[in-house]
Amino acid sequence: MKMPYSTGLLFNSPNGVDRATQLIVTCLNDSVNIPSNIELQVFRWDTSQNARIPIRHDLFQLPAQVSKTLLYTLNTADYFEVQSDFFSATSTIIQAYSLDSVGNITQRVLQSEMMWIDRFTNIP
Repeated sequence: MKMPYSTGLLFNSPNGVDRATQLIVTCLNDSVNIPSNIELQVFRWDTSQNARIPIRHDLFQLPAQVSKTLLYTLNTADYFEVQSDFFSATSTIIQAYSLDSVGNITQRVLQSEMMWIDRFTNIP
């Protein structure tokens, strides 16, 4: 059974120039002829870390040899996490980048740096 990936809990500096305001998730289906079904869940936490708050849940099909970039707002996110999985095409790549208010990359998590988790977090 294939398990989803997670960036883990990523710190977003609450003050200063390193505060990320946006999250970009890039998806690439490098298969020659098989579409990929992709599922993404993005969460945020405040400084208390008591509650995981869903930002968005996306489920879509990506045709072969096509990429897609998704943009999420990180307002009030002192921590954030991306959970991802793909089905069908096995040569799919998903990566996450956080950006500050002027578009500089503050953090990046490549798929090879993500960890496997046993399941997606249930969203109420």
